Amino acid sequence: MSRLSVAFIVAVSAIALTQVALAADMPLKAPITKAPIAAPPYDWSGFYIGGHVGYLWGRTRVEEDGVVTEPGAPTDGVIGGVLAGYNWQNGPVVFGLEGDFGWTHAHGVGAVNFITTQAPNTYDLNWTSHLRGRAGYALDNWLFYVAGGLAVADLDFHEGAITTVVGGKYFGWSIGGGAEFAFTRNLVGRIEYLYDDYGHKDYIGVTGDPYRVSLTGQTVRGALAWKFAPTGMMP
Repeated sequence: MSRLSVAFIVAVSAIALTQVALAADMPLKAPITKAPIAAPPYDWSGFYIGGHVGYLWGRTRVEEDGVVTEPGAPTDGVIGGVLAGYNWQNGPVVFGLEGDFGWTHAHGVGAVNFITTQAPNTYDLNWTSHLRGRAGYALDNWLFYVAGGLAVADLDFHEGAITTVVGGKYFGWSIGGGAEFAFTRNLVGRIEYLYDDYGHKDYIGVTGDPYRVSLTGQTVRGALAWKFAPTGMMP
């Protein structure tokens, strides 16, 4: 073998050994892993049905022949019932339509009339109902909303010592708001406040005097609902 060949072999071997040494000194690369896929945000769209319970602070106002005889008798009581509605979501904005019905034994007693020594009026609220539109803003599984629409109530009015009880349906308006939280894909909880002006009704008393009875109320209530939309996902 010639001296040139030996020199070539030695040079190639030296280069190979150098590359191996450099490779041994290089840090090992971490294995490539894929990031976990994030769950989609909660979807508030869909139909729901549930129940509510709370407390109603009512006020009954009475005018007799144009004179206020009862400025606002407390007509308070526990209230509970059912509700159902539907939501549409577009981005973080949620619109909805909801109806509810609540039974109550809210009761009120008017002021004693010391001039005529007549027994006080009494008031019994039997039920209330609402049909409301809702608009809210969703933060994943939180929803903050305002609501307003029609308010209906059934009130019995007992005029003093007279045994006659006059009942009637009152129609007015409602406004309020609250917050909802999705505990699971389907179970949703709520706390809300409502202010209701149920309007008034006119009556003719036993002695022929005209009466105007007005009813307002404030309600704080909680609710649980089951949402049927299959697309709702918890984060």
